[in-house]
Amino acid sequence: MVRYIHQWLMANDSAEPRLNRTLLHLTEAQPNDAVMTLLRAAPSCDRAAMAMWKTIMSSPRTAKLAQRILLDVLGSWPKHSTCTSDGDKTGVFALAATVVMWKILQEPCVPHIVKVHSSRVLVHLLFQVFFSTEETPEEVDTFWNGSQEQHGLATSPNRFAVRTLKSLLCLEQYKDVVMAMERRCGWDTLLCADTQHYAVGLLAR
Repeated sequence: MVRYIHQWLMANDSAEPRLNRTLLHLTEAQPNDAVMTLLRAAPSCDRAAMAMWKTIMSSPRTAKLAQRILLDVLGSWPKHSTCTSDGDKTGVFALAATVVMWKILQEPCVPHIVKVHSSRVLVHLLFQVFFSTEETPEEVDTFWNGSQEQHGLATSPNRFAVRTLKSLLCLEQYKDVVMAMERRCGWDTLLCADTQHYAVGLLAR
């Protein structure tokens, strides 16, 4: 059903209220299946997928369930493997959840549940920066190149994680921290394995 809704939205410009209600019911009844299937169906978060995420995040109950699963995926580098009820064991890249999170953070009205868990998101993003700076598996690079072409994203996974981190800090009213890091070249320092410890200390202060 989740794949069907995604395909229908890809083929049509307008939303269908019945499909939105169905998606909410599915997410509430089987949150793991719904979220993981959507990440697998559209790992680069296309237009239709983003419409579905906005629907899921529009309900406090389904938003809470979905955010918990997104956090699990965010924290699993390079990919998260969970078998859904249809037997799908395909791994989902942590970067796919990062793309979803980045897009949610660009929305005019960010769901409250994202703000509640912002500290956990921040930690997961920092770890993504560390891991992707040290080594990015070839399959992650292949996925990223496709996402980059579709959305015009940052040139590398670690730079994109930093961009998402900045968006999160701005959401939490820490734009002054973002600017202070810019002035002291802290973000560039964070992207270098030899100087990451200094950058994290600077960010913490």
